[in-house]
Amino acid sequence: ATTNYQYVTNECPVNGYYTLLNKGIECNYGWHVLTGDHTGDSNGYFMLVDASFEPSDFYLDTVKSLCANTTYEFAAWMLNMKYLIQGARPNITFNIETVTGQVLQSYNSGDIPVEQTAIWKQYGFYFSTPANITNVVLRMTNNAPGGEGNDLALDDITFRPCGQLITASVAGD
Repeated sequence: ATTNYQYVTNECPVNGYYTLLNKGIECNYGWHVLTGDHTGDSNGYFMLVDASFEPSDFYLDTVKSLCANTTYEFAAWMLNMKYLIQGARPNITFNIETVTGQVLQSYNSGDIPVEQTAIWKQYGFYFSTPANITNVVLRMTNNAPGGEGNDLALDDITFRPCGQLITASVAGD
């Protein structure tokens, strides 16, 4: 996978940069201090992003050899790093595209709310592959401007097949 953001090793990225952390410090006034990833694992890592001034891609990847007529989930766990109501709110569009750039399906998170406590929430959607498509491009785009606000944490970006719930049991003694 690729991103339009630049990686930094320090704990506090600036506009247009990201880092990978398993806990956080208050990098900017009004940011949450995270103690772990969305699972609560203090050893689990997440992507901490200080959004760029212009909308751009957080995540871009190509998935090959998909099964036709199969339902998949494209999702990620996210939270708005701000706990103060000021500045832009993160707003992410998830696209599934052909390798030539045609959008097959899209989902928008809407503005990710400001919360007084850090609340991870999963955003995403389900997609069924058309009969003639076996390769797709996954794209997550930041729609809001950077500067004040639009700072977020991303965790567990997933693309996985989904099926009906199957319950197994054994009859008899």
